[in-house]
Amino acid sequence: MSEKLTCRIEPADAPASASSGKAPTNGSSAADAAGAQTSAAQPSGDVAQPASGPEPAAQPGVLARASRWLDETFPNSRNAVLGGVTGLVVALLLFSIGVLKTLVIAILVVVGIACGQYLDGEPKIVRFIQNLMKKR
Repeated sequence: MSEKLTCRIEPADAPASASSGKAPTNGSSAADAAGAQTSAAQPSGDVAQPASGPEPAAQPGVLARASRWLDETFPNSRNAVLGGVTGLVVALLLFSIGVLKTLVIAILVVVGIACGQYLDGEPKIVRFIQNLMKKR
């Protein structure tokens, strides 16, 4: 027997002194309450200012968290794990789309990496290919 649970989220109630329009009972005047209501609403031309206080710490990116997890989980065999994952991806590609399409994808990935290295100023793949051509 399964029961279906339902949940409803409702907005929080506004403070009684601000929503009722009655004078506050804590000793301040009605003008103070009205001023508090108008100061809460910003004019349309103003830009909202962030609240002052400590900013939340920036969360590390996905790659940084994955790298830290690899280092903690496989402390002395990080490259072996990355090689195994790469081999698994290549095997799945070979079996699902075929040898020729997988080869084209691999060539295009290497060309993309080479272009990125060239733009970064460190064309390692381009130099490697140039060295292969000089030896022949």
